Amino acid sequence: MLVDIGIVLAILAPVIAIVALHGSRYRPDPRWSVALTAFLCVLTAFLAALASAALMVFAQAADDVIARAGTTWRLLPALALFEELSRFVVLAGYALRRRVPRTSRDGIVLGLAAGLAFALLENVMTFVRIGADGGLVLGSDSSASGWLRVAMATPVHALLGGLMGFLLVRAQGFAAGRFWRLGEALLLPAAVHVVYDAPVILAVAFWGEALTLEIAGLAITLSAGVDLTLAWYVWRLFSRAPDAASGARHR
Repeated sequence: MLVDIGIVLAILAPVIAIVALHGSRYRPDPRWSVALTAFLCVLTAFLAALASAALMVFAQAADDVIARAGTTWRLLPALALFEELSRFVVLAGYALRRRVPRTSRDGIVLGLAAGLAFALLENVMTFVRIGADGGLVLGSDSSASGWLRVAMATPVHALLGGLMGFLLVRAQGFAAGRFWRLGEALLLPAAVHVVYDAPVILAVAFWGEALTLEIAGLAITLSAGVDLTLAWYVWRLFSRAPDAASGARHR
């Protein structure tokens, strides 16, 4: 029962958070910008998932969990870059285009929506399967995976999107070196993504069947530390940014 609740929450949590952002007083104008950003990011996230799957197939990743973790570890920078690109193309190409005036808070809010959209698709692809009768079935190989995705994976995707949105808006303020600032907006979240994923993937790949509960707990704790640090940093950026003009109109 608790397993099913965790899986359902993992799927519902990003949706609820996106709706909350849409109704927030900090929602950027136009009114549908949050919803459209999220929708477009679901589409690009699907393409990123296909690209990641193709890369794993090309690398001849095995079905065995330990061997697959080893392949994932070797490809981790590329896989993280694929995921961040799925947000970057929507944020830089639509939501935070230079010709549309945006504040730092607008960038963070739209970035959060982009990250939540990716988390939603990833959670659905992780837990929703096609059963023998052709119907949809909720399932997981781990009793704790749903809860971990609610507590850690979903927030980190959202926060990485928020960081990217902030960096993209900041890049617009630089007349010179804007290309490098745009590169920073893509590569910095990708680097943090690698640091977040590395402890758990490396623990499984290195220790394999000898993995103990203590080592697994340490790996999860390290990833949670990245999550909490990122949450603190993004909140600090948001709280120190000037009030968004678009947000003030919704008060």
